[in-house]
Amino acid sequence: MQVIYDRLRRECGLAVGILDADLVDHGTRHPNLALLKISSFCKMHGHSVSLLLDYSDIASYDAVFLSCVFSFTKLDEDVLDMPNVYCGGTGIFPDGGEDLPNDVEHACPDYSLYDPYVARELARGRRRSALSDYMDYSIGFTTRGCFRKCSFCVNKKYSHVFVHAPVQEFLDTRRPYIYLWDDNFLGFKGWRKVLEELNATGKPFQFRQGLDVRLMTDEKACVLSRSRYHGDFIFAFDHLEDRPLIERKLRIWRAWTDRGTRLYVLSGYDSQDERDIESVFQRIAVLMKYDCLPYIMRYESYKSSRWRALYVNIARWCNQPQFFKKKSFREFCEANQAYHKTEGTFCSAYKAMTDFEKEFPDIAERYFDLRFEEESMLKRFGRPFYTRPSSELLDEQRDCWMRFVSDEMDDVDALSAYFSKKLDIMCARYLDEVNPSGGVPIVLSTDFVGKDHCFRAC
Repeated sequence: MQVIYDRLRRECGLAVGILDADLVDHGTRHPNLALLKISSFCKMHGHSVSLLLDYSDIASYDAVFLSCVFSFTKLDEDVLDMPNVYCGGTGIFPDGGEDLPNDVEHACPDYSLYDPYVARELARGRRRSALSDYMDYSIGFTTRGCFRKCSFCVNKKYSHVFVHAPVQEFLDTRRPYIYLWDDNFLGFKGWRKVLEELNATGKPFQFRQGLDVRLMTDEKACVLSRSRYHGDFIFAFDHLEDRPLIERKLRIWRAWTDRGTRLYVLSGYDSQDERDIESVFQRIAVLMKYDCLPYIMRYESYKSSRWRALYVNIARWCNQPQFFKKKSFREFCEANQAYHKTEGTFCSAYKAMTDFEKEFPDIAERYFDLRFEEESMLKRFGRPFYTRPSSELLDEQRDCWMRFVSDEMDDVDALSAYFSKKLDIMCARYLDEVNPSGGVPIVLSTDFVGKDHCFRAC
């Protein structure tokens, strides 16, 4: 591989083709970051670059860079043996293949590479929102590596988390959002500095790989919850044995924010039988409790399960929030049956549910009728249910409430503090406690009378 990069540095005017095998086979939701960087590198060295949307004209290029991320992507094996084709990605090599050379890895991505594909799809009538990842996001890694070494994960090349690139390296100021592919961001010691850098851009950002909730602390929850985050926060709940730790960390998280939160739920990996189905529902029940949405990730082995259809319909239920938030699993299946057109037969959802329930009625009784709106303790009791606020948060709240009740704030300042949760009603119940730093307790109840006109204005 080094030979072609040396040639690209040495010569000028080569014809370079870029082929995203996943895109050509089945379409993808987002661009391939490695290919964006390769395209940028080639253009910087004076070469012409074309995005290839099929395999028909590969031989006419001096070099074709082909990347495949997914193992299920169908590839033309003959193409991989062509002398002008250079391959990479986890869909071909278990570890992703050779690392990109340093000057390629740290090139600013060529966000125009997929423009021909975007133009084609828009012309076909596809919604712009479906192509947002290609058009609206700066994309990169601020850190690389993960120490977890999960058996189902392809990311085992590195044993620790380390700094990779500053945000400015991949930032396109014309694009409104940022997303990041960091492997385990919260495992990086310099996480706070990176979040400060991201927030300084003024652009909402998100971690697409998810964040490791097992590493959550009060400090991390505080900074994350106050960041310019885009969309739902994403964590993972892969194994039921992690339940005590996951619950403890979700209590910390929910003490700081009621923002939308979802967790990947791995299924069909440890087994593909009723034990795994029960494990999935047990994890779903935990997430309901903490007002979190599950996103069911089906490992390929689920396809060999006798309960394959059940796996599919659990995912259909959970992965569509408009259904999950309003219906139990049973109600979801019954709703599908109500729309079934063939009289006297069952739809796949209802049949999968009833077949499993006949064989394992105890599991069905415990979980099939759980409803998100009824199980969510956040909706029923508010944030105080989860945990007492940290001492740092109480110190900040106490200071702000003291200035409020002593008339050091005008109404505008008070409203501003209220909406930014610096005057948090949820925390007020704890403020009569002795200040951990030795201060005097503050009693607020008698001070609200002269101030409630401010809150009526809210």
